[in-house]
Amino acid sequence: MEAARSASSPCFSAFSRGWWLLLAPLSLVLACERLAPEAGKPEPPILVFAASSLGEIVERAAEDFEATSGVEVRVHVAGTSTIGRQVLAGARADVFIAADRAWAEAVLAGHPGAVDVGDLAGNRLVLVGGSEADDSIDLGVPAPPEDWSRLAIADPAHVPAGRYARQSLESMGWWTSLEPRLVPTADVRAALRLVELGEADAGVVYETDVAASTGLGTLATIPSDLHDPIVYPVVRLDDRPEVLDFVERLWNPDFRDVLRRRGFTMRPVPKVETR
Repeated sequence: MEAARSASSPCFSAFSRGWWLLLAPLSLVLACERLAPEAGKPEPPILVFAASSLGEIVERAAEDFEATSGVEVRVHVAGTSTIGRQVLAGARADVFIAADRAWAEAVLAGHPGAVDVGDLAGNRLVLVGGSEADDSIDLGVPAPPEDWSRLAIADPAHVPAGRYARQSLESMGWWTSLEPRLVPTADVRAALRLVELGEADAGVVYETDVAASTGLGTLATIPSDLHDPIVYPVVRLDDRPEVLDFVERLWNPDFRDVLRRRGFTMRPVPKVETR
């Protein structure tokens, strides 16, 4: 009874209120500390999977975007078939930039919520050889040079550049003769490297790769009507605002000017809203 009276007494109530006034700010601080890590949690990085022939330029775009937005962008560069299989296998990606339309369509089919933004750029296919080469091969003749013992191309079974190369060689009537002499590589940059090292007499690569190489020259530019259009489709896999902003940046006039200077062909600005 005495305890009950003490608890209900005015002195006890005043004492309780006094402690509450002292503890309330501390409770608020502790509650904020529990919430603070979540509230201050940094945005997850934007993950971009880009075809190898476009990798360096996309990495530059990522650096510029980070500098102006403060949002981290991680660029994973590899052959289109490699990054395509990784995304289809469940690898988390926010943006997928392929080197052909077929892989873009495959990723779109595997991710119903993905958006086909459009073709960022185009490219040309060339035959490349030693530095003394300069449009020295006639593509109109019925057979390729007999002194070619090894021709480097990206693997036609898996790599877009290799598929374009095979289509071109078949259209020219050279495929049957050259097939035993082909050296297939994991991507188009590897084919270029073989020619640079003298491990192949010639190679079929993108025109933009030759511009970035040393000690090589163009033997011939392959007409675009001999193969499927070479394009770089952009697929957006996430709709976070920062992802939308990054994709929009890819069609910025300054970035398109960089693509043009590197030798890529320009494609129409997509009508699909990036935001």
